[in-house]
Amino acid sequence: MQLHHPSCKLSPFGNVPVTKFIISCSLVLFLSSCAEREDPLEGSWKIPGKEVILEFRNDGSLSRSIASKTTTGTYRRDGEGNLFLDLGKGELRAELSGSGKELTLNDNGNTRLLFLRKQTAARVDSAQAIFNMGFDIRDCDSSISLYSTVISLLKAIPSEKGHLARAYNNRGICKEKNGNLEAAVADYGKAIALDPDLDIAYGNRAWLYESVGMKDKAASDYRKAAELGYRPAIYWIEQQKKLEEEKPGTEE
Repeated sequence: MQLHHPSCKLSPFGNVPVTKFIISCSLVLFLSSCAEREDPLEGSWKIPGKEVILEFRNDGSLSRSIASKTTTGTYRRDGEGNLFLDLGKGELRAELSGSGKELTLNDNGNTRLLFLRKQTAARVDSAQAIFNMGFDIRDCDSSISLYSTVISLLKAIPSEKGHLARAYNNRGICKEKNGNLEAAVADYGKAIALDPDLDIAYGNRAWLYESVGMKDKAASDYRKAAELGYRPAIYWIEQQKKLEEEKPGTEE
């Protein structure tokens, strides 16, 4: 993160009274330090769900910790601003997102590892544990509360849209079971908006629409879910075709 202190504002050079010389020298030193901007990489990064941590320092050194094993190395940027990490086995290409919130490391060109700020990754880890509690618990009211906590933890983390979508979907199921159908439809809709390929959310919303007699909306969602490979929706489509075929024909 680049720091811009409000006091970093230059004024014209002029005559300074002797009595204020010490204060002015301090101000010059402070302004000089403001010009040295913090490297946005500096600090700790972690892979959510794994004990893999990268620590960047402003002197160009870094360390990687995997469980209890630590490896030291260096990082640099080339003339075009491309980022490279060297942990003793050759340089690896890395990329910092425009927001400065995500760091992607190309591990030997085969695997892309996503790191988040350590504090952010801890939120994701916490959300995963709470999500599992919501999934395992048998009480809908408790599940709704747990999924709501997951949603609040993940909302501002761009890389977690998929998990956020599943939290909305599961909360929608619980709201539907509690009879709050309008809120359930809203949650299914949010899940779909976050992850348009989440087949189960289309399927759940289709079933709800069908249960309240909204056949056209149900059919549309069933078709979309079937296109995405959702087996219950494919079965529904097949059953509808059979029903159409079994209808008595019109006599001439």
